Amino acid sequence: MAKASKARRPRATAPRKSTANRLFDDALSLASTLADGRKRAGADKIVEFAEAARHFGETLDDFPQLRAYSDTAADNLDNLADYIVATDIPDMLDDFAGFARRQPVATLTLGVAAGLAVTQLMHGWPIPMKKRKSSAGRGRKRRTPRKALN
Repeated sequence: MAKASKARRPRATAPRKSTANRLFDDALSLASTLADGRKRAGADKIVEFAEAARHFGETLDDFPQLRAYSDTAADNLDNLADYIVATDIPDMLDDFAGFARRQPVATLTLGVAAGLAVTQLMHGWPIPMKKRKSSAGRGRKRRTPRKALN
């Protein structure tokens, strides 16, 4: 009898592992789909930024060198967007790690610049909030400023 019960245990856990593996695979698939959607949205924003750079370059008729820099920047941004769309996230991370090993100073500089940019963007985006009366101030009479005596 002991041998029969031992033989049943692996069979009982096998379907559970299969179900757990399927759930884990489904969760990874969902995460991958969400990451891919975010990746494509980011690439679309980069393309919009490239178009803005091209438009800015078109207004620089008096400065042909700056116009050339603007066009080059727009082309590089388009290439970056294509790279983002075509490359999987793990491959991007590997590419970035290789770049960081080859160019540590540039990586540090880019990290600081990105941190400053994100900080400024977050600080510059005020969230409109309605002015609310504080709950502590309810029921209290509002003080009026004293008039200066002459």
